[in-house]
Amino acid sequence: MIPIIIDLEWNQPLKGRTPVEGLPDEIIQIGAAKIDLAGNVLDTFSQIIKPFYYTKLNKDVSELTLLKDEDLEGGLPFKDAMDALRAWCGEDFVFLSWSATDAYVLARNCEKFAYGTDWMPPVYDAQLMFDDYEMGEDRSWPLNYALYHFNEKPDGAHNALADVLSTALVLKHLDLEEALQDDYFLCGPGSGTEEEEQ
Repeated sequence: MIPIIIDLEWNQPLKGRTPVEGLPDEIIQIGAAKIDLAGNVLDTFSQIIKPFYYTKLNKDVSELTLLKDEDLEGGLPFKDAMDALRAWCGEDFVFLSWSATDAYVLARNCEKFAYGTDWMPPVYDAQLMFDDYEMGEDRSWPLNYALYHFNEKPDGAHNALADVLSTALVLKHLDLEEALQDDYFLCGPGSGTEEEEQ
């Protein structure tokens, strides 16, 4: 089983516009990294997705991610991006993400684009691992705080691949092998946990 850290960036409707039914957030970027149980990065994946519903970048999203409309023009359609991700992931893998939010956004996008979610592996909450192993305060922690706590530096600007690599730096300090055997850290659809917002 290969642990894969995944992070998503998504676009939202322009201010004053009504969200598309069933899709408040449309994925525009996927970052992923295969890691070993010590948190070392073995391989990475990064893909821009050309939006179908929210074709103009929300100003807040653009400022956060530094992505521009022209960046998205060269992206793959959602289904092609998912095919590429799944081919890269291989057969036996689990996802880790910083909070449960990405798992729900991925599932909603897959459903909206009629891609299905039966391929999605178990998703483990790295943010919950950090709180449980290190802080013990039963609260959510920003990724930047976890990096600061371990005296690690963020890996670049706020984008999907940089956030994945930063998450890997945090996981180096946790007992990942033990955590992946504990259903307590499972999150997302099918885990029995409620959806959380970032």
